Amino acid sequence: MDNVKQEKRLVEVIAEFVVSEKFETLPPETVEKAKEFAIDVIGCMIGSSKRPQINILTEVLMAEGGNPRSSVVAHGFKTSMMNAALLNGTSGHALDFDDDHREGTMHPSVAVFPAVFAVGENRGATGKDFLLSYILGLEVMIRIGESFLGKSYYQGFHPTGTCGVFGAAASCAKVMGFDALRTKYALGIAGSFAAGTQECTGEGAWQKPLQAGHPAMGGVLAASLAEKRYIGSGTVLDGKDGLIRALSFKDQFDYGRITETLGKKWEMKDNSIKMYACCRFSGPVFDCALDLYRQGVRSNNVKRVVAKVGDFSVKMLCNPIEQKLRPVTHVDAQFSLPWAIATAICKNKGGIDEFGMEALKDAEVLAVAEKVAWELDPAAEAMYPKAYPATLIAELKDGRILQAHVDYPKGDPENPATKEEIISKFHSLTSKYLDKEKRDKIISTVNHLEEIKNIAELADLVR
Repeated sequence: MDNVKQEKRLVEVIAEFVVSEKFETLPPETVEKAKEFAIDVIGCMIGSSKRPQINILTEVLMAEGGNPRSSVVAHGFKTSMMNAALLNGTSGHALDFDDDHREGTMHPSVAVFPAVFAVGENRGATGKDFLLSYILGLEVMIRIGESFLGKSYYQGFHPTGTCGVFGAAASCAKVMGFDALRTKYALGIAGSFAAGTQECTGEGAWQKPLQAGHPAMGGVLAASLAEKRYIGSGTVLDGKDGLIRALSFKDQFDYGRITETLGKKWEMKDNSIKMYACCRFSGPVFDCALDLYRQGVRSNNVKRVVAKVGDFSVKMLCNPIEQKLRPVTHVDAQFSLPWAIATAICKNKGGIDEFGMEALKDAEVLAVAEKVAWELDPAAEAMYPKAYPATLIAELKDGRILQAHVDYPKGDPENPATKEEIISKFHSLTSKYLDKEKRDKIISTVNHLEEIKNIAELADLVR
């Protein structure tokens, strides 16, 4: 809770931080991480570009029109900055394969990158200015998310949507060269666009990706208004009716997670690269199931599998039971603990095909999913949100008991994806749509972003 009186409002502190930071003083690791996240999110945008929900959104936005200012990734056209941010953000999250932040409990890049990319291209930003703005936007979004102490989910809110708009607005304000006052206005206005519900996946709905595109679009709009000195609220986060209290669970929050160590410790470095195309909370059980596979567990010899996980994993991934055991849509599969475990045991991999519509008919996976049970593990719950641990116990038909435990799944900062694995993931997502020469050129351009004079060079490649 806000048990320490703030000398300055949170928005003012954040605005001063955003305005004061310079590329030359960034820790080199933040720049290298930002490049990894950029390659990853671009890959996710391209990989989902022909999905039906993206086709529908594209059709609607093209019908509305928009001044051709910013590129739509993998679609071959430009539109308005806001439309490009909305479409690219939604595309980036459609596979649920984009980076995430454990303690922020969110997907940062899909909300921030599309916003600053759209504005940066329109404004002719240098690669350095783009990277700096992207890094700052990630940091702002993540720290606001961390202030909820991992509990905003329990109040029914999706932090990618509710916090993402602040990161998007901050990044746009920076790349547009705002002073502290206009940056404060942009952040204040962003509060009016903070939205995202945990019911976004109910009945296999396609809404969750919109909760990445919407904050990106809102951030562009907030900054565009602030540039004209449209006044935004400086109390939007920590006022009497501020958003942090409003979105918190039973008034559990900590403003200090935003301000303490700001500019000294960079939370964005701890983003995770997702290695499996399913919900972040499934990552640990997926790794456990892969471990069981290595130990010899197969669909034809397993009798029962028990997953011991934290409370939110049970809430999110195990109910309603019928939908989790027999997914009807790819969204159902992405958010099913039984499906994740069964897929790992049967297929020994977890890419987009393993969670796609065709996979849902797989009799082998369906049969193993029926053998999965779960229970709350108090030890795992005690570690949340610093870690999302999982334990799997497999009982085989011959009576053997095998066990696997994971605190940090592959892709977490404690168990990081290698550069080679990130590049391999990019190729796997994009090879259907781009030839190898173009894919390699995108990777090379991102790896040397600080050297390019205009971010439009990258936009022209990915458009």
